[in-house]
Amino acid sequence: MKPEQPATPASAAPSVHRLASVLNAQSVAIVGASADGSKISGRPLAYMLASGYQGKLFPVNPSRTEVQGLPCYPSLSAIGQPVDLVIIGTASAHVEGIVLEGVAAGVKAFVVFSSGFAELSEEGRRMQERLGALAREHGVTIVGPNCLGVANSHTGLIASFTTAVESSKLHAGRFSFVSQSGALGAYWLDIVLRSGIGAGQWITTGNECDVDAAEAIDFLASDPGTEVIGLYIEDIRRPDAFRHALQRAARAGKPVIAIKSGRSQAGAAAAASHTGALAGDDALYDACLQQYGALRVDSLTEMMDAARIFLRGATPLGPKLAVMSVSGGAGVLIADACESLGLALPALSASTVDALTPVLPAFVHPANPLDITGNVLQDTAMIGASFRALGADPGIDGIVLFIGMMHSIADVFVRELSEARREIACPIIVVWIGALESSIRALEDKGIPVFLDIPQAMRAIAQSLQVRDRQRAAMAVKLPPPNDAPQRAAGRPISEWDGKQRLRHCPVIALPCGQLIASDEEIRVSPDGTINGLSYPLVAKLQSSDLLHKSDAGAVILPIRDADALRAAISRLQAIGQQLNIDSQGVLVEEMIPFDHELLLGLRMDERFGATLTLARGGVEAELWPDVVSRLLPLSAHDVEVMLRGLRIGRLLEGFRSRPAADVPALAARVAQLCAWFVQQPLTELEINPLAVRGDQAWALDALVTPHG
Repeated sequence: MKPEQPATPASAAPSVHRLASVLNAQSVAIVGASADGSKISGRPLAYMLASGYQGKLFPVNPSRTEVQGLPCYPSLSAIGQPVDLVIIGTASAHVEGIVLEGVAAGVKAFVVFSSGFAELSEEGRRMQERLGALAREHGVTIVGPNCLGVANSHTGLIASFTTAVESSKLHAGRFSFVSQSGALGAYWLDIVLRSGIGAGQWITTGNECDVDAAEAIDFLASDPGTEVIGLYIEDIRRPDAFRHALQRAARAGKPVIAIKSGRSQAGAAAAASHTGALAGDDALYDACLQQYGALRVDSLTEMMDAARIFLRGATPLGPKLAVMSVSGGAGVLIADACESLGLALPALSASTVDALTPVLPAFVHPANPLDITGNVLQDTAMIGASFRALGADPGIDGIVLFIGMMHSIADVFVRELSEARREIACPIIVVWIGALESSIRALEDKGIPVFLDIPQAMRAIAQSLQVRDRQRAAMAVKLPPPNDAPQRAAGRPISEWDGKQRLRHCPVIALPCGQLIASDEEIRVSPDGTINGLSYPLVAKLQSSDLLHKSDAGAVILPIRDADALRAAISRLQAIGQQLNIDSQGVLVEEMIPFDHELLLGLRMDERFGATLTLARGGVEAELWPDVVSRLLPLSAHDVEVMLRGLRIGRLLEGFRSRPAADVPALAARVAQLCAWFVQQPLTELEINPLAVRGDQAWALDALVTPHG
């Protein structure tokens, strides 16, 4: 909403963040404060009085002299003391005036609950724009409007009317949350408070007239009380700033776990190109989150599972796990889950087997997974001894323990696990079906996350490793300074012939030899049998900026092996142009290139994310059986190679079952150079389909080019 004020890049981060004036406020005024703590205008004051907020509280209400036991002031100007933060919950028509009054009184931050802005009407949108302009003009910070507010569990600040703190006390944790939805924010807060995880900073941004999700993440990246950042987004207002904020969180070692609602495709773009259909809005959001270190999940429950690993410092050192279980069947289920998630259960080292043999019952063979059986009920000493043996194995990155009930020796498990956690280097993750609440709390206090079933535990472990790898990659990206200026408008797509003339200036992608022929009278047969210098076989394609998908209209004819066939093809294509009533440039005649693989390559200046690359299965079936990956630029050759190998057809590129292999690193280098060339051109889109590949060579057999408008 405020492109004039992008988030500060990490290299030039200010010592005091703008949002510190909100979340670390030492004095708060509540405009329209109510004596009734159940009303929206009474809840923030009641909550902060109950939470032990140590700052100063100033109720403001011209109709009262006292509210909830505190002196009440008729206006902000009447307070006569410094006020860091003002909470506004009045009718929308009064908000601007209150902000101006606060500015005159020296207030630097506002939280606006009030609705009736852009979410309601055109007049509301104009009011919201004026509110954002006030923030920029006077250098103040505004959260909202139409938001549920903010909270800081470390200070007891609750500038919110959420009901999530009615039955659960706000207690401090290191898990913070940013939400564009007040309701989702409330649900998150309720879950973390009930689960005992605890909350850190809690920020709902609402309509984002000023503070947006990107700025909130940027603030949390430097917040010493935050270790993990949860995120709910519906839209990204400033994509460049958002990328910088995610990268800053990655550099701070703080995982970002995101829920993004809405998975619709970019239907309008699909009408013009395959790229638009394949790289829909949701795919680009996915790419943005993944490339800059975030983990996308589908639910708050999944978010909590992943956060549990991070908050307990239980991310394995790598993918190689040892599994210990009181049930052989459970061990097999965990092994099955590992295989599908890319986790490994390596064989135990000889020294580990030797250490385990005297510890285990005679009928148990030391293996991975390790089944210690129900015999543990009468031989509890094997618990700690087994853990120490597994923890000493140099080939093990983490240990997963499965327990089913066993309440009679729950205290023994807790004691032995707690001692093992202190002694061994690799993390311990517990799956305990039927666990007592007291056992869960005791283990988690020792840094051992406890899950109630196998699937969510194994998924969370795999996700924790993904985040670690993604953050490492995100830190290496050299992002330019944030620039969220609107993208140039797209013009109309041009013909393949005209598009290829532009591509001739890019040396990394070859073009078939070809000519544009207006009529069969231009056909010249040379003594060597070639036509116009072109060798058989040939392909003929009708050329018009009004005909984007030539194959669909039957406007591509191949193979052509002699002059008579070419004349017939040109005549037929001209007739198709007349039937379609389109303005035709002529017929493009090109040599057919032998190739081993075909891809779709799409480069596009997306309205939201800027330059993007899409790679997919090529040919006319690209959308019928989608096999696609999209990423945001900039991209290195290594990044492109990872994209290529990540396609389902990646194995074909590598030479599956004696099929000729492509030189994937060389192809990736070519594509990366094409990406760098594209961003320097006045183009909105370049789609090559197919991109023909043989060895280390690549040709653009067809091209759809859209210049800037």
